[in-house]
Amino acid sequence: MMSFLKSLSVSLFILLAASAANAVTISPTSVEISPTKKVVTLTFVNDTARDINVQSSILSWTQTNGKDAYVPSKDIVVVPAIATVKAGKTQTFRVSKVTFDTAEVEKSYRLYLEDVSPDFVDPKQQDIGVTFKFNQNLPVYYSTSKAKANRVFKAASCAADNAQQACIRIDNNDSRRLTVTNVVFQSATGKPQDDIDAGVVGTVLATGFKEFRFNKPANASSSVVVKTTFGDTTISIK
Repeated sequence: MMSFLKSLSVSLFILLAASAANAVTISPTSVEISPTKKVVTLTFVNDTARDINVQSSILSWTQTNGKDAYVPSKDIVVVPAIATVKAGKTQTFRVSKVTFDTAEVEKSYRLYLEDVSPDFVDPKQQDIGVTFKFNQNLPVYYSTSKAKANRVFKAASCAADNAQQACIRIDNNDSRRLTVTNVVFQSATGKPQDDIDAGVVGTVLATGFKEFRFNKPANASSSVVVKTTFGDTTISIK
């Protein structure tokens, strides 16, 4: 599992780098499946100078003890499961669910598109350089009409790892996921223009909770505003 998490971090970094360089792009970046939208089409654009062999895998995504957990799953199907995307070309993938059940709570997965191409050596280059492989890791959500968001959540301070750090626990008591869009430290002087963004973003899955740890800025009060897709709330950091 640690190996996957390290790979996930590297993949997300490379995804951002790839997007900036317009080398590999994929859309949409989030997959929403339901009984009324059974198939979602992903578009994979390869603007690099080499062919890319792409292999897909699906992981069930849950949150255990406030942390993300991933387990291989066969609930979601990707067609084609393996494909070669030619240089400068586009490949489409169809994503669907094996069984369209009547779950009242949204289910979450991760779709991992891994670059399994052989190592590439440019014959025009005498020196051996660095070749990046662009792995994509996308959230996949399945919900029915019964999974309606009532926007019910709770935020509270939790135990940090050290004195320079803050910790916020968010409990999502809803049947749909919640997204944390930002955490803002209010200024010690009370001036809104001096408020400091903590740069915290993340997802709290349906009926789950997650803890966010981040550094405390200087010259800030202990009061923070937690901004989410379910609304904002102000809490005091211990």
